[in-house]
This record gives sequence, structure tokens and C-alpha cells, in this order.
Amino acid sequence: MSIRRALAALGAAAALVLVGAAGPAMAGNPHFIKNATSAHLDGVNLVVDFKEAGLPSGAVETVVASADLSATYSCVNGGGNVPSDPKKTTIDSRVSESGEFTAAKNGNIVGSLTLMPTPADVALDCPNGQTATLLSVVWSNVTVEDLDSGAFIAVKGTFSAP
Repeated sequence: MSIRRALAALGAAAALVLVGAAGPAMAGNPHFIKNATSAHLDGVNLVVDFKEAGLPSGAVETVVASADLSATYSCVNGGGNVPSDPKKTTIDSRVSESGEFTAAKNGNIVGSLTLMPTPADVALDCPNGQTATLLSVVWSNVTVEDLDSGAFIAVKGTFSAP
């Protein structure tokens, strides 16, 4: 075998290795589908629904939904009333929930994650005869991110209850 043929064969083999290695990385374009990604309230909880496409079939992805939460809590007496000198607190925090999802054969993930406010009895310590109660929540700046693929989307809207 001549040196020229040997070098040509070696070059061809190297090219195949490079193309094979780059193939899976170039196969998809992971991204969230804007019109299939949204959020809505279920009581005071925020449910974030999403669809991600462009993934390899069977890929296991860690998806995180996050939102800013402003929650107001108050002590309520046995009659269901807020005392004239109410003990209140407002907690402002960033809340996140994550889950693992497996891409279908078509490279899509369709899922949902639920964000919940801090329970009232954890957020506020009330005197005897009064109960800590969540009065209102406002969710904003909702985002969804795939920690594995790097896909990211912001969900428009502010969600408040009651």
C-alpha cells in the first residue's frame, strides 16, 4: 500500500470519527414550544405546563420551573375574623420545583410542575386561639429551564389569588 493511499485511508477514517462524534450533538435543537408552555393557578398553587422539543429519543432531562412569590399571611381568630390588631407577614421568595422527564421517540417532553407557597403554620406563629392563614399570593417572573439541554423559556403573566 502506498503512503498516499495509507494517508488517504487514515484521513477518511478520522473524518468518519469526527462526523460520528458530532452527529448526536447536531441532531437536535432543544427548545420549549412557546404556545404549549403556560402557567395557571390551582387554588394558591401555580401549575406550570410545558413542552420541550428537539431532544434525542429517550433522553432523561431535569426540568425546573421557578417563579417569584409574594405571599401574605395573617392570624385569624376562632370566629374566622382577622383581629383588629392583626399579626401579619408577607414573604417574598423565589420558589422552584424540579422533575425528571424522559423524551418520547419524537424527541418531545410534555410535562407539568406545581409550585406551592410556604404553608401558613410554617410562615407565621399565631397566639393561642388563632390560626395562621394564607390570605393572598402573587406569582410572577415564571421560568422553565432544562438543566441538561440548556433550553429556557419565560412564561408571560402575573397570577394572583384570591
